[in-house]
Amino acid sequence: RVEVEIKEGSHLYIKGTSNVNRFTCDYLKPIKPNSFTLSYEDIKNGWIIEDAQLQLESTSFDCGGRRINKDFEELVKSSQFPSIQIEVFEIIPEKSKLQANIKVSIAGVTKSLPVFVTLEKGEDITYTSVLKLNIEDFNLDTPTKMMGLIKVHEEISIHVNLRLGLSVKS
Repeated sequence: RVEVEIKEGSHLYIKGTSNVNRFTCDYLKPIKPNSFTLSYEDIKNGWIIEDAQLQLESTSFDCGGRRINKDFEELVKSSQFPSIQIEVFEIIPEKSKLQANIKVSIAGVTKSLPVFVTLEKGEDITYTSVLKLNIEDFNLDTPTKMMGLIKVHEEISIHVNLRLGLSVKS
């Protein structure tokens, strides 16, 4: 068992594009839970992980303005589904990186996918990854504005930068 603390300086944001511009939605609140205990089991080529899940409030993203924030909240159906979850369930070492197999839940739909994680050791351990998603895989309709003149592309990326304190519990 490992006690994990998500430290100040951790950051998460979503990037996307439309046919006319790019947008970034920053997660404004501290990432929750700020500490948790995960369990792991050694397997042949890595570790099975339990209880490693982030909960993100879907109304706590700032995309740069009230109107685009509202569009984002409508896209992820925040009134019905107030949180977005990211859960790590397996880690496999791959040369200089780690491959994390994760589950992402958005608007009531959960998808499993692999993501590469870079690891930087210092005073804390920093995990950095970019999750590339197609919003249509989550049964979400790409938003259009101005009678279809502006259309958001299906591909988005979730950028995760976590500063973690780890301590092994017996």
